[in-house]
Amino acid sequence: MGWLDIGTCMTLAVLVTGSIVTHHPPREPTDGFRMIGAFPHVVAISSSNNDTSFKCLAATRTHFDLEAKRAAYVWHLGGSRAATAKRNVTFDIEAGNAPDQTTYFIDNDRTHPYTAYYNYTDYENCMVATVPYNNHDHCLLWVKPAVTRAVPRHCLDQYEEACDVRVPQYDNDLCGQQE
Repeated sequence: MGWLDIGTCMTLAVLVTGSIVTHHPPREPTDGFRMIGAFPHVVAISSSNNDTSFKCLAATRTHFDLEAKRAAYVWHLGGSRAATAKRNVTFDIEAGNAPDQTTYFIDNDRTHPYTAYYNYTDYENCMVATVPYNNHDHCLLWVKPAVTRAVPRHCLDQYEEACDVRVPQYDNDLCGQQE
């Protein structure tokens, strides 16, 4: 009978320890406009979809007004040495329904609003965002160009936690150094 009590105690200890170790405390929602302000130029390292037009995807912020909660990015599809045709797409961004969401319009088409969801940012090196584009929800890991060769581990971990699939989109040799 003593062995049963010890076995029960050991099982409970393992279960409690396991739940403590795997429990993630809730974090504050990402402030979408603070995040946009922190990233004037970004490179997409990974996406949840295998969209070849996203190879070497980079984006440049062309407008930012924190007070009015308005911004714009230009996505540069088909980077410097990518096999896909180069083209630019403009995203006009406004405040969304929550701090971690924005509403955006593609190429000045205000008849089709979309919602971007900002899953994570460290406001310094990376951001993880889910962005509907071209009939797919793309979960993207964006980083500052300075960290493309050594993406911080916490950025990769947060991307993997938020996104189901990781398709590499950026390769330093293929895409060249981003400014």
